[in-house]
Amino acid sequence: MFLPDEQDERGFSAPVIYTIVTVSALVLIILIFVFLGNDQKSPAQKSALLKASPTPSATPEMEFAEGQEDIETLYKENKLRSEDLDFWDMYQQEAPVVEVQPTPSPTPTEPPELTDEQKAQDGKHIMVSYKDGTQEWLEISEDIPLHEYDFTKMKAQNNQMAYYEGNKQISRLGIILSEESGKVDFEDIKSSGVDFVMLKVGARGYETGVITPDAAFTDYAEKATQAGLKVGVVFYSQAVTIEEATEEAEFVSGYIRPYEITYPVAFCMETITYDVSRTDILDEEKKTQITEAFLAAIKKEGYTPVIYGSRDYLLTEIIPEGLLVDYEVWLTDFEPVPDYPYQFKMWEYANGESVYGAEEPVSYTISFVDYTKR
Repeated sequence: MFLPDEQDERGFSAPVIYTIVTVSALVLIILIFVFLGNDQKSPAQKSALLKASPTPSATPEMEFAEGQEDIETLYKENKLRSEDLDFWDMYQQEAPVVEVQPTPSPTPTEPPELTDEQKAQDGKHIMVSYKDGTQEWLEISEDIPLHEYDFTKMKAQNNQMAYYEGNKQISRLGIILSEESGKVDFEDIKSSGVDFVMLKVGARGYETGVITPDAAFTDYAEKATQAGLKVGVVFYSQAVTIEEATEEAEFVSGYIRPYEITYPVAFCMETITYDVSRTDILDEEKKTQITEAFLAAIKKEGYTPVIYGSRDYLLTEIIPEGLLVDYEVWLTDFEPVPDYPYQFKMWEYANGESVYGAEEPVSYTISFVDYTKR
């Protein structure tokens, strides 16, 4: 029989030895399985494991018990992250491509339609009347020169108008004469303050189409020149073709050639109010072509051509954008101030007027330029 102290001196007991052997065997078996499992991993997994291996740090090494060091090292060397495993990409789906539609530009909106009251006050519109009696507001074109007359500078005496710049009169006074004017004393006409006369040289019949010279033209032209008056002429057209317009221009230039014509040659496409005329079939484009043909032919002959007409005729019966830029205008308008926006060089402002030296009433006209000095 041994005492406890005696047993400790002789060595370990059998149960203790068996326990140590069993634990060692289990540890050995676990290590074998771990190493075998590492050898059987695929190259991709090994690569992932290598990538996942932590970079050695400068942390101090820890001391481990026998056998524990290998297990801890294995754990550290095989610590993986999900992104390091190849099979993770199998579950990633490509994000859908979303096409970004361009933002549409805002649609420009048209400005609201102006009322008649606004058009009457904005200075950019003018009311015109057509032959059928209808009326319309037209926008004033920026392509046609506007007149710059200040009608507060106009002075009148006995209905004879004069335009001043400063204290200087720059206008010239004239009257329109034809065989209907009857007996005329041109000396008296001149002494009454008239500077020039516009004589009717002829007309084409609005029914027959025949060109007829004015019966008083030659007498008036000679006597007016002798009295010291300046002379211009006007022809009343009913041409319906460019050829007829050219024929009219040839008639006029040939008929006035013997006389001293220093004021303009005016073209008037006469409107017949109470009867049917040849020109009723023409549209504004055709009238424009006919007017231009006459004016161009007169200019070629060395005379100064002008278009004679009212505001409504100039803005509705012909196309103004071309003619009113290339040729001067003789405006007929019996209002105190003409309601016509574009440039004009002459203005017939009154009719049915009595003038000393003329048997019948005449029409007054004013010229803002002295054509003898041009």
